[in-house]
Amino acid sequence: MATVADVVVVGGGIGGASLAGALARAGLGVTVLEASTEYPDRVRGESMQAWGVKEARDLDVERTLLEAGAHVTPIWKQYGEGVGKETVFPMAAMVPDIPGTLNLRHPDACQALIERAEREGATVVRGVRDVRLVSGPGAISFTVDGADHELTTSLVVGADGRASTVRKQVGIQLQHQEPVNYIAGLLVEGLEGVPDDHDALASEGDVFFLIFHQGGGRARVYICTGESGRRRFSGPTGTERFLADTVTTGYPWAAQVSEGVPAGPCATYPGDDTWTDVPYDDGVVLIGDAAGHNDPIIGQGLSIALRDARTVRDLVLDGARSTSDFTPYGEERTARMERLRFAADVIGAAQAEDADNRTARRELMWRLMDEMDPQVFPVLAGAFAGPETVPAELIDQRLIDRIRAG
Repeated sequence: MATVADVVVVGGGIGGASLAGALARAGLGVTVLEASTEYPDRVRGESMQAWGVKEARDLDVERTLLEAGAHVTPIWKQYGEGVGKETVFPMAAMVPDIPGTLNLRHPDACQALIERAEREGATVVRGVRDVRLVSGPGAISFTVDGADHELTTSLVVGADGRASTVRKQVGIQLQHQEPVNYIAGLLVEGLEGVPDDHDALASEGDVFFLIFHQGGGRARVYICTGESGRRRFSGPTGTERFLADTVTTGYPWAAQVSEGVPAGPCATYPGDDTWTDVPYDDGVVLIGDAAGHNDPIIGQGLSIALRDARTVRDLVLDGARSTSDFTPYGEERTARMERLRFAADVIGAAQAEDADNRTARRELMWRLMDEMDPQVFPVLAGAFAGPETVPAELIDQRLIDRIRAG
């Protein structure tokens, strides 16, 4: 293994692997340090919004994901309580030349991207433990199979997720917004009778249901509830209860989903938000969840990670290494996360938050959407077309108050 790298990327997930491949393709010496020897199947975002697909294309990894089996969805449909009719969201019209949203099992996406990075010339080290920044960001040490290694580098990229050791070691603190909802997910197979020409949202009672098809009769299914549902699907019968609850969602094929075959773990995550206005330090920059994550109720994680990777790629290729060099990234990311945080708050208040008037909230939300209300429609459309399309003046707590009032 070489002892010098232009860039060391800690974390070989979707953002880290995409960035590593892009930098290696441009001629930089890149080493990726990845903890896993095989990417595990965890419950996480597996739907990339249209603006994220554009970032994937700009990073030259869209084709890689498609060849790995990604399923493209040109439309979403909304069913159930508060809608009154089938509502269609044209995902293929959100971003010019982007055919829709893109769904792919997370471990398959990571593996395809890390293999691509390796083919581009990046050095990939797996099974890494005990990553340490040595003498500041100019060197990094780690162990593999009990053996110690050290690399000298001009830049460390922290792409190591929510519990980022890189972030902790440089002392970057995240701000935190407490959750008002919880999101449970399960990968389900045996859905050949469920149409996969569209993804779907549905709501009924205390359940907000989402299904994202991956093709071949497989889909990632989510159920969002208020804080009262925090432990709803925990314990040995959690998966069984999860599938049973899909029946009461207003989704036309809910019965078929409830009879599907679990193909992974069932897990629940809080719908919280974290962020920092300064996701960088001297010789260090954070991307993806390491720099802060958005409430997963609006499914922005993959798109955020790829925007981060593309932005940092451009800056690094222009010579960025010091703190001030990454200021444009920090400013853009702060504005982006603020808009996405607001969009998630709107959806959470309308669809999942515990409330006596939940039905009235949903009816108001979808009436405003159907009327293309100038306060609501651009905010939610921005989650698909890109948060930069949302005017700053629309980020107004009074809209959430209005929805909560029903």
